[in-house]
Amino acid sequence: MSHESNIRFEMRKVTAIEWVILDLSLPENHPQRTMACVYEIDDLEYDVVWLRDFGLAEHYMSPAEVLDDLIRASHRSTRSAARPPIPIPHRPPRAERVPA
Repeated sequence: MSHESNIRFEMRKVTAIEWVILDLSLPENHPQRTMACVYEIDDLEYDVVWLRDFGLAEHYMSPAEVLDDLIRASHRSTRSAARPPIPIPHRPPRAERVPA
């Protein structure tokens, strides 16, 4: 697992082969608090069902890799939001053509 400071996400083991990743910044009863479900396929393969669209992989070699990848993705998304938006040119509406 990465050594990055992580107080936002928590991985909880649900069964011997299943984990969930929770977003601790959301209230306990919030419907988006569960971020992902991780399932052990075999010793070196774990599948992930992402409950939010992060554009991350669906197969990993360990549950810790899933959490690390999510932490990295969340850091990227928070940094990119600080940039100013791309300006969109404003043009007047097109004149309506009346058929002759």
